[in-house]
Amino acid sequence: MALNLNYQPVSLVDTSTLTNEEWLQWRKKGIGGSDVAAALNLSPYRTMRDLYYDKIGVEAVEPGEDKSITFEIGHLLEDVVAKIFAKKTGLTVYRDQTMYQHPLFPFMLADVDRFITLPNGEKAILECKTAHYDLRHKWANGAVPRHYELQVKHYLSVMNLNTAFIACLFSNSENDFVWVRIDRDLDEEEETILQLERFWNDNVLARNEPPLIGDADQVLDTIRRYYGQANPGLPTVKLSPKYANDIREIMNLKEAKKEADAASRRLDKQIKSLYSPIVAEMGAACEAECYDGVERFEISYLPESRTGINKAGLDKLKAQAPDMYDALVETSECRKFKVVTKT
Repeated sequence: MALNLNYQPVSLVDTSTLTNEEWLQWRKKGIGGSDVAAALNLSPYRTMRDLYYDKIGVEAVEPGEDKSITFEIGHLLEDVVAKIFAKKTGLTVYRDQTMYQHPLFPFMLADVDRFITLPNGEKAILECKTAHYDLRHKWANGAVPRHYELQVKHYLSVMNLNTAFIACLFSNSENDFVWVRIDRDLDEEEETILQLERFWNDNVLARNEPPLIGDADQVLDTIRRYYGQANPGLPTVKLSPKYANDIREIMNLKEAKKEADAASRRLDKQIKSLYSPIVAEMGAACEAECYDGVERFEISYLPESRTGINKAGLDKLKAQAPDMYDALVETSECRKFKVVTKT
């Protein structure tokens, strides 16, 4: 597929006039920038199946983690990020509250944070992000988290632009701020469009569930949210024999893990046996050092405090203040996969 670069994006809808619910409904009409990583099965937050259900309007049985507040905070801080970027670069930044559509691939949508006027008069994109201070390493040395990079390159494709910047603020100080330039890559763009087109046509429009693959924890979370909690009253499921080899492999891996855990516990005891005399020498002190003429070792043995309520305390709370117990105690379901063999 040779990309045709002679086009202008279609102005689909003025988002400034939409309620949040209306905006979400417009997003279901195609694949937006924040959907791309999930559509390619590369998202750290959602599986391809999650995105599929979202696009066809299937509601989860069990709610996932509520990220609405985090999303709202990020949205509110977009203007702050844009202002810091403009101050540090001297570039003109402006907002255009329009949802755009690719004219050649109508399933591709773009709801861009900000646009930039470059010194040569060209138009560029600015994507505004905020992140926790502990995540700075993911942006070190000009790096950009892959799912954000895919998002920005999607916008470049829809808007038919060559340059974008992504900026991220890590705290309430403009010193904890990075920005990275991202240029259009037509070879990568062509491959991405082909994959997005397959997902949209073969899965979303055809109402054909994509494979439930990816990070194992994400997959299990998707299953939990869309299939609901365990129901012991349901009949036993008769599985196809095709799963037999996988079940045997599960049993083998569980046994290997059991042996590894036992070895880990033995090593832990050996380590404690070796440092027990050192701890006795330290007494109540928290730090020590040792120098044998070759190496100097600095040792710490620091206290760690944990706060919690024991079982007896919870029982007492439930008996004496049941309303408070219900308000404070949250019960979550955790299911354990177990296999036994029968001949």
